Amino acid sequence: MRVIIILTACVMFFLPADLSAEIIVKKGYDGRIFVTNNPGVSSFKSKGRSLNYTVSSYSVRQVPYIYSKKISMLSRKYNLREDLITAVARAESGFNPLAKSKKGAVGIMQLMRDTAIQYGVTNRYDADQNLDAGVRHLKYLYKKYNKNITMVLAAYNAGEEVVKKYRGVPPYKETKNYIRKVRKFMGLSYGRLYSSSRRTKIFKYKTAEGRIVLSDSPPPATAIKVEIFD
Repeated sequence: MRVIIILTACVMFFLPADLSAEIIVKKGYDGRIFVTNNPGVSSFKSKGRSLNYTVSSYSVRQVPYIYSKKISMLSRKYNLREDLITAVARAESGFNPLAKSKKGAVGIMQLMRDTAIQYGVTNRYDADQNLDAGVRHLKYLYKKYNKNITMVLAAYNAGEEVVKKYRGVPPYKETKNYIRKVRKFMGLSYGRLYSSSRRTKIFKYKTAEGRIVLSDSPPPATAIKVEIFD
């Protein structure tokens, strides 16, 4: 992460102001870091088929440096995907610690009062407490839904009871749009939501650490030996 920040700072220093807002930082298959104004599309090939998806990326001006450092630290502390934390914070509040929704959600991670109490938050407007509690809640959902990003986001937005009631993503326009937005920020496609007439693709791949993963979410750019089942 430090390499990306330093590289980004150098590039932005030499670019005109009207171009720097479009700069994207992304990581390639081989781990190399690229800086560009075009997110582009990468692909894996498995058994003669191509799996296309947008490379995980984010605009360097959309993550304030102070929060980028905090999110990176919390990602390591709770062993949770940094791109997920960043995307949720961006979608929820645009990194505004004073944000408040009509429903009463507050802060960067838009904590409801009950959620804040659950994680021991004494001041929802405190950025450190808010981020920490939000990440802990995301981690809880991430484990509960077996790393299924779509289900995690559905529960974070609509609540676990609602997800349980509908046995999946609830038919709420707000929740569907929220999932699409966060997945887009993560560089993941979403397309149409699940339906009984649509067969879900299952991705099998090997992580850089050697773990074998089965998931209905597209694999990360560092995945090895990707296979698709549908």
